[in-house]
Amino acid sequence: MSDVLLLMRRLIVLLGMAVALLFGLLVLMYSHQPREYEVNYTIAVSFYSAEGSQSWDLGWMVVGVGRENYTMGVFKYPGAELLVFEATEGGRNYTAVCAMGRCFRDTPQRDLDVLNFKVTDIKATGKCRHMGYEGEVYRVEGVFDLLAEVARARGVEFNVTGAGEVCIAGDLLLWARERYVFNVGGRQAVFVVVINASKIGPYNEERYREILQKAKAS
Repeated sequence: MSDVLLLMRRLIVLLGMAVALLFGLLVLMYSHQPREYEVNYTIAVSFYSAEGSQSWDLGWMVVGVGRENYTMGVFKYPGAELLVFEATEGGRNYTAVCAMGRCFRDTPQRDLDVLNFKVTDIKATGKCRHMGYEGEVYRVEGVFDLLAEVARARGVEFNVTGAGEVCIAGDLLLWARERYVFNVGGRQAVFVVVINASKIGPYNEERYREILQKAKAS
């Protein structure tokens, strides 16, 4: 089971990096007349290094935004399939991660805190259209400065920069293209994340209750 926990921690950090670039921007968008809706997203990733490249469909997630928020994700990782349930209730947040028939509460938030993505530039670059919605394209750039500091404190030369474009219609994320560049001791690797909305519909109160129950019951 220790191997499963390690796998879960690594995937959570991976997913944390994928959403860190978007989080601040989306919070800003949601604060302006938020609507209630549910969106299904597909997530694909690619990894490039001097040793070669690899691409795979990471999985999918459904996100509900409304009086209370909810997220369910199914993520495929070499050797395991992970299910993530997250929901809010009365100002509190509940999260559970499940693998191999077992679920765990209180995922390693400290790993996500270390990411500490610092936005260095954000600007609108044009228009976009996806699934019948018209939106604005925003380009975001930044660095994981705290992560680099932790690495240097351990004697490792390491830095990560991130850049991406997102298509947003009001408070609705339609797609995202993210690119992270890792430099470790003179060697470079690139991690690319592609997120696409595949279905948009009304907020689902029943699904919220189901996800909340699973997030709290683990």
